Amino acid sequence: MATIKIDSYADVTKQLNNFVSANNLTPGLAQHGAFWSTLSYTEFTTGAVPVYGIPILVIKDSENSNIIQVLKGGAANKTGFPDMPKPSPPYNSENPTQTEIIQALADWIDNGCPEFAESV
Repeated sequence: MATIKIDSYADVTKQLNNFVSANNLTPGLAQHGAFWSTLSYTEFTTGAVPVYGIPILVIKDSENSNIIQVLKGGAANKTGFPDMPKPSPPYNSENPTQTEIIQALADWIDNGCPEFAESV
């Protein structure tokens, strides 16, 4: 199992696209589409999911971030919206797994959603 690290907003879009591709998902069929590919950093971190109008995330609080809740699904999903991605989550292909994507995204949110990776 690969370990995924998200250090920047560019990593967020890359990893979500990798996950969609690895699992042959079609987010274009959802009303919101592949919204993460169409939003700026500011729109993603302070805005709402297109169509649904619910905030995407709460900076430094992944547990109460809607994107994390719908991806985790089940009892973790307190949004009132269906678990994602559809159909039949969770997906656990080897590269990357849904669990890895969720954890990396949650860590990025809890770390304050840096727009750019820190220079080393």
